Amino acid sequence: MERTMVEMTPEEKAQFEAFQKEQAKKAHQEAKREQRKQLQEMTDEVMSEAVAELQECHDRLVSSKKKVIETFSTLMELRKEVNEEAGKKEQETFMFTNSEGTQRIRIGYNMSDSYLDQVEEGIAKVKAYLESLAKDEQSKELISLVLRLLARDQKGNLKASRVIQLGQLAEKSGDEDFQEGMRIIREAYRPTRSKLFIRCSIKEPEKEWTDLGLGIGEV
Repeated sequence: MERTMVEMTPEEKAQFEAFQKEQAKKAHQEAKREQRKQLQEMTDEVMSEAVAELQECHDRLVSSKKKVIETFSTLMELRKEVNEEAGKKEQETFMFTNSEGTQRIRIGYNMSDSYLDQVEEGIAKVKAYLESLAKDEQSKELISLVLRLLARDQKGNLKASRVIQLGQLAEKSGDEDFQEGMRIIREAYRPTRSKLFIRCSIKEPEKEWTDLGLGIGEV
């Protein structure tokens, strides 16, 4: 191919080089757009199949859980009756284990601590009493440790187990204000429960219990 020499001024050369850079930039951007387009097309191809398979897995898992819960429903009712006759409190979670001790199923509700607004009155009474006991640095530090039993969790609720500990201290103290504050806190307690759950565990010889992954997000 015959070449033609073109003479340019410095200004013309600079303009030409800028033009080349701009064209190269546009070509690069166009190539990236094409890559993104191809990537999205590939994603679309596998997405519907993957979602359909996971949906089928989810539906099958839900169906299996419901079937197991229905199967154990009679046993759970019988367990409740036995517990009531024995004077035990209402049961929220049931655990069943086979005779060999190799299979275990737990069905029930997780309980979350929750309180009515009146709990604030009880907390104020308890704090006022405890803080009145702080006479020096040592006692202040001790009271501070006790007050941690009234620390709230991430959801803003008191931990029932800590309230029980504080209640035991109140009974030992013999102070009416302290005890009244704890009564208000206990009366404000309104535990809430989660959705019904089911967990299955298996145990091989000389090994620990292993939970089966029954959550759709578990791999």
